[in-house]
Amino acid sequence: MLTTLRNTSKNIVLKFVLGTLLTILIISFAMWGTEDLVGITKKQNTVASVGKLDVSAQEFYSLYSRQTEEIRKLLGASLDIEKSREFGYVDRALSSLINRALFNNEALELGLSVSDRNVKDKILSDDAFKDDLGQFSELLFRQLISESGYTEASYVEGTRQDLAREQMVETIRSSLIIPKVIENKLGEYNLQERAVDYVIIDSQKEKIANVKEKDIKKYYEDNKKTFLSLEYRSAQTLLLDAKKYAKKSTVTEDEIQLLYEERKESLIEPEQRYLKQILVQDEKKASSIFDNLKKSDFTEIAKTKANLSEADIDLGWNTKNELPDEIVDVVFNLKKNEISKPIESTFGWHIVKLIDKKDKKEVTYDEVKNSFKNEILLDKGKEAVFDLQDELEDLLSSGSTFEEISETLDVTLIKAEMIDRSGKRKNGKVNSEFQDERILRTIFNQSLNEEGNIINIDKDEGLAISIVTEIAEPKQLTLEESLEEVKRELSNKLKKEKAMKRANEIQRTIKTEKDFRTMAKKNKLEIKGVKPFTRILPDSSDLPIPLISKIFDSELYDVNVETRGPNEIIIAQTVEIIDSLVKNTKELTDIESVVSKTNSCTYSSITTFLIQEPSLLKCKPTVPALFLFNPSFN
Repeated sequence: MLTTLRNTSKNIVLKFVLGTLLTILIISFAMWGTEDLVGITKKQNTVASVGKLDVSAQEFYSLYSRQTEEIRKLLGASLDIEKSREFGYVDRALSSLINRALFNNEALELGLSVSDRNVKDKILSDDAFKDDLGQFSELLFRQLISESGYTEASYVEGTRQDLAREQMVETIRSSLIIPKVIENKLGEYNLQERAVDYVIIDSQKEKIANVKEKDIKKYYEDNKKTFLSLEYRSAQTLLLDAKKYAKKSTVTEDEIQLLYEERKESLIEPEQRYLKQILVQDEKKASSIFDNLKKSDFTEIAKTKANLSEADIDLGWNTKNELPDEIVDVVFNLKKNEISKPIESTFGWHIVKLIDKKDKKEVTYDEVKNSFKNEILLDKGKEAVFDLQDELEDLLSSGSTFEEISETLDVTLIKAEMIDRSGKRKNGKVNSEFQDERILRTIFNQSLNEEGNIINIDKDEGLAISIVTEIAEPKQLTLEESLEEVKRELSNKLKKEKAMKRANEIQRTIKTEKDFRTMAKKNKLEIKGVKPFTRILPDSSDLPIPLISKIFDSELYDVNVETRGPNEIIIAQTVEIIDSLVKNTKELTDIESVVSKTNSCTYSSITTFLIQEPSLLKCKPTVPALFLFNPSFN
């Protein structure tokens, strides 16, 4: 099978499909950006087509929901649609599904098949479906796949396709031998760093003339389908709250003492230091900065001499284990407000100021007794919920109503009369019982009178199941009904267009670093700096992903413009390139020579991608470098 696949992988169909991968993704992203994330699941069944396979709206929404749910658990807060787009989660979910469909399609074309036994083994070995004893749990399996929007049949088929795809990709990978010169070039490409300065234009601050009535009418007619009333739904939900059952439980002193003894060692708080740091890559620069610190403020010098923000220099509280080994001894021997001499580590040259310190502290039993008691009670409440789940499912299977189940099991039943997606009634008041995002999301994804799936809620400390009893579909609003919204949207559009025009004009005028600073001063814009980052680990906290791509296609002092969120336009100048790519003729000729000896366009695509000199190559690329080296293509 593997030999056949290696031979087949070289056929022209596969090469063509792989060669067009990047184009497919770019087109898809461009189209997606103009759609409403939630609305698209209602308007169409398919969000992308790849060969014989479609990427369904349900698949996209399920994956997107899982990814944003993980973020919610991590941050303790949810992401709105704009933030999801800004941070790249929408594009990431869609690209993942397109990649999967691309390779699944090719596996189909090649006639690859995976046995039922292999699919079963894959599912049984998945840690996500194992209980506390490490055994496969059918109950957990059914619960998790239903929460993700899969039926058992669709999940099994998806697993089968994934296994076939993995087989194909691994085979292609193993058949490729990358010349050393190209490996080195790839490493150089991935490790290249860029630093930028940028300013933000807030389009909301732009001044525009009063919007004319005829323009309002035209904008409404052109965008009529977007001005709809909200969708409202009535629903019933059964809540299995662990905290409720925790109150009915008891805890003994022995149980608390046992937990304390188990965790005693981990409760020791190590000594800590609150630090500020200036980190630079050059010893000479570090020495110069240290000399300046003798007569100037630490933060001010960090900003002016090292181009660092307050967030960059503030390290907060640190233990010994959280610092590079090379600087630990020096840092922990500093006195309050003392500044260290430059210290070299693998990360560069450190100049550290000690702000405050904490001594080692052991937490006593009395200090944690109450919190441990509550923790044990909550665990017992969770166990009670788990036990009730089986009874709940049995009653649902027997046809019992939600009211009957509530009385039989003493489970809380909450009702909602005509609420929107945010949990508000038609009068604008909040239905306080319906504020868990997961419950609301489930309700608005169910059909009328459809019994939903059992889902985790309240920081995974409870379970819920809902049924939708009434749906009031969105209706077309008249111009009069939506007048204020139309005015606001049109005004925002005109402001953003004006701001973008100003940004583009600024971009054309800037040629040097001095020009950029002069521009910022003239326009009363604050210059912000972003420390060097790589393609592999970009700084997307401040910069949107599309802008980062432009930055790495730029030369020193080039200026790029990109939007961020609904109102912001970023103008960024590349101010530093570290380990920049060398583009001399001899090097390019050497690489071309290696490529030609391989007698394969596979390597030329990598070379083209890295050195960006397609004119020197004699054949058309077939396999993008991203396919070979990006983990997201697995």
